[in-house]
Amino acid sequence: MGRARSHKKNIACVESLWDGNIESRLSVVPLLELASRVDELKFSYLTCNTEEELKFNLGKLKNRRGYGILYLSCHGRPGELVLDQTAVEIEKLAQYMGEGFANWVVHFGSCATINVPQARISKFIAGTAVSMVVGYKTDVDWIDSAAVDLILFDRLQEYREMHRFWQHFKRRYRDLVAVTGLRAFLR
Repeated sequence: MGRARSHKKNIACVESLWDGNIESRLSVVPLLELASRVDELKFSYLTCNTEEELKFNLGKLKNRRGYGILYLSCHGRPGELVLDQTAVEIEKLAQYMGEGFANWVVHFGSCATINVPQARISKFIAGTAVSMVVGYKTDVDWIDSAAVDLILFDRLQEYREMHRFWQHFKRRYRDLVAVTGLRAFLR
């Protein structure tokens, strides 16, 4: 089922290692491929395991035409993205992003990163000019989060206005939102 081109939000993904198994690596790439096929959208995928790689990759992804979702797929702790052996606080992430992702949706596909006082998220939104931050407030099962991420990416294609999107999404998927601790913060 095609959707109006004006609502398309291609996905830019940065993913870190999930565990030490580099031969049979767990990855969100199949999820991105499915979203790409179902919604006829593009995705960019970059791996990132150090803070330097994160900064570099965000620089590569900034201001990409036709993109509207930044998917940060890695481990997390409250207020932090956890890369292989280091953590990056959301304030530093905001500095690396600047306003190069203005009006995008930032999805923290990580455990508990957004489990911080709302003022920190509000400051992140103000510093980056993103339209919405969405993520998991608690630790979340990998398969549960993958299912929600796929639905999230699909449903985001239907909306231009993120307040309307979130009202619809949390009502329609209330059980999944409750189970995973998914939360959204809007500009």
